[in-house]
Amino acid sequence: MPTAPSWADTGRAMSQENVEIARRANAAFNGADFVEFGEYLHPDVTFTDQANAADVAATIEGKAAVLALCSEWNQAFDGFRAEISEYVDAGDQVVCVTRWVGKGKRSAAVVDVSQVDVYAFRDGKVVQVTLAYPDKPAALEAVGLRE
Repeated sequence: MPTAPSWADTGRAMSQENVEIARRANAAFNGADFVEFGEYLHPDVTFTDQANAADVAATIEGKAAVLALCSEWNQAFDGFRAEISEYVDAGDQVVCVTRWVGKGKRSAAVVDVSQVDVYAFRDGKVVQVTLAYPDKPAALEAVGLRE
């Protein structure tokens, strides 16, 4: 006779779902489909870039503001995308080993930055994005895990 799923099984399934949401959101972002990308964002999403440019606030709050920033990036760079090589399931958070790439449309300056980003989830949506951990151990520590 099959056993009923445990709370641990339910939690694992939900955290795996978060990994899949992160994958789909990243694919939409990379495809510049900001309508679909927005579907993965919680209305109260906050976006914190720990290595933010001087002309951009370190923290952006709200879905509309995050989508506007992503649209600005897309307008400023050709081929701007986040190449995520690893998704680490951290329960209600997902750690993403990321390489950001693109080329400035006006300046032709090349963006090629490797960092680790963390996505937090609420109600099946991305509620917090924290960019620019210098490496995987630092990001894992931030979410309470170790390598």
